[in-house]
Amino acid sequence: MKPFKISNIYSHLGSVIVILFLLSAANNVYSINLDEKDYYINNFGIKNGKPFISVQGTAGGSFDPSMGDEGYEAYVFDTDKGIFQITVAQGLSADGKPYYSVAHILSNQINTGACLLTEKMSGTPLFSGNTVELTNNSITFTKVNKVYTLLVTSGDPDNECRTGEHISKIFSLLTKPAFT
Repeated sequence: MKPFKISNIYSHLGSVIVILFLLSAANNVYSINLDEKDYYINNFGIKNGKPFISVQGTAGGSFDPSMGDEGYEAYVFDTDKGIFQITVAQGLSADGKPYYSVAHILSNQINTGACLLTEKMSGTPLFSGNTVELTNNSITFTKVNKVYTLLVTSGDPDNECRTGEHISKIFSLLTKPAFT
């Protein structure tokens, strides 16, 4: 029988701890449980011609997985160039990663229960800590009038709402930047 080496135990234990730490750190980037702080707006404005929203939690960090493909959360910018949204929804992969997209909102009404009409557009959402920024190389924004964060549910299209998308909840609304 070989003698048991304690150093092997510590080596394996150290490896396990490092792996668990890395998995934990990676999991903190986004969560498959909705954290409403990720949608409570602290501030907004323009940075280098790009609108941004800062939130209390982690921007784009969580979504409501119970909705599946029946809805999404959105960061909405009412700007001098129109109304735009960045969406956060359940992705197609099994790892729970959210899916992000950008759209131009055609609706004039941002109210609970209102039908949301959108069209796809080019652009990229940029997330960094508590801030989300809308980038689009063909648009230079000069003013953000107000910002919203929304919960949108998707149902069947009908005569009242051709997209079937309705604003179910307004998490937060800010009409003046808290600071610049």
